Amino acid sequence: MYATTNNGPTAAICARTQTRGEACACGACARRRTPAEKHRANKRDVLALLDLIAGCVDCHPSQPQGDATWGQVGDIAHLRDRLMEIAVGFGLGPDGDEQAARRRIEEALCTEDEHVGEALIDAM
Repeated sequence: MYATTNNGPTAAICARTQTRGEACACGACARRRTPAEKHRANKRDVLALLDLIAGCVDCHPSQPQGDATWGQVGDIAHLRDRLMEIAVGFGLGPDGDEQAARRRIEEALCTEDEHVGEALIDAM
């Protein structure tokens, strides 16, 4: 069920989902671990990917070295939209109204820089 790759230490990748074996939740992989272990592995991966994205936003070669181009604006706006989709999913209320969740998050993003984090938490 696993394919093996060499990216540093040998990693087990599920051949069915192409997901790291410890995090994969397919039927074959899930039998090997408890739900708590799978949740912990996926949470670890999510946090690592968020760190990667944060680093790429600041250090990626496509980031402006002077004046930004419209192409760079489009790239960062696309990333913002994808992250907004995720945030809206977390911010859905009991009614499941995506537009209301997005509105709350967009309004929170209007807050001054030093308070935007707190405003986002309140919006959720």
